[in-house]
This record gives sequence, structure tokens and C-alpha cells, in this order.
Amino acid sequence: MTRKTVDVTLASIANTGINRIGPMGVIVVRTVRAVDDEQVFQSGGLYARAEGEPMHPSGVQGLAPGESLTYNVTQRLAVSQFEEESVGHLNQMLILDPDLMQRIVESGTVTKVPYFGCSRRRIRFDDIDGFQAIDCLHNASFGTQECRFTASYTVNLISTSG
Repeated sequence: MTRKTVDVTLASIANTGINRIGPMGVIVVRTVRAVDDEQVFQSGGLYARAEGEPMHPSGVQGLAPGESLTYNVTQRLAVSQFEEESVGHLNQMLILDPDLMQRIVESGTVTKVPYFGCSRRRIRFDDIDGFQAIDCLHNASFGTQECRFTASYTVNLISTSG
């Protein structure tokens, strides 16, 4: 068995669209079974925002087009790989798992719309090597309104054993 210890960081969120954003919900990183990502071994939160709360510890409620926020929230996880899977020895991978919504106002009506685009981003065991940056584009739209942002992550291999 080979085990990799990694730090996964939400580095920043940047508004890449033309409308103000304020995503609500969570972004979680998980270690999951490589052939069945519903089997979770570890998880850690990178972002959490409930309605009415600020989207950043600084108190910022939302981002105008072109603005960005630095987060640097890190979770340390271990990912394992076995020669062959057997009971209790299951191959793993990382998943960046956002569950985010945006409040969009269209013709005086407020609607909560889910973000799509970069859901359940998989990072295979063999792809974890050294330091890598990952950008994920998120979109939410309703009627003529569209909200877009890019979440920037880093995956840093801390150690390999086995």
C-alpha cells in the first residue's frame, strides 16, 4: 500500500462574470473510493456560507465583477492506493465537492439558483504528485442574469509512504 498525505487549499475566489456574486453553501474536499465516489473516507470543509452571513471572515458580503478574495483555507488528508482492492483495502482519490447556490434577482423576483460547472472535481491518486494548482469555473443563471466565479485550489503532496 502507498499512502500520500496532501494539503488541499482553497486559495481564492474571483468573480469572472458581469454580475455581483455571493455564493451560499459549502465546498468540501473528500477522500473517496476510486471506483465509487459515494464511499467517503475523510472530508474537510474549505468554504461555508449560510444565507445572510458574510462570504469571507473580513465581512465581505459579495464580490463585484473583477474582484477576488483570498481564503487560504487548508485541509490535510491521506489518500491510499493498494495493489489490489480487498476487504478493508480500497483504492482512493480526492474529490473537490462544491454545493453552492446564488440568489439572483430577475424582474423583482428573488430566486436561488445552483451553481454548476465544476462539481465533484476528481483528482486521481496517480495525479497527486508535488504541487498543483486547480482552477474551477462555477456558473449560475436564471433568465437573463448570469453569475460566474473561479475558485482556485492547490493540492500539495506533503509525504508519500509505503
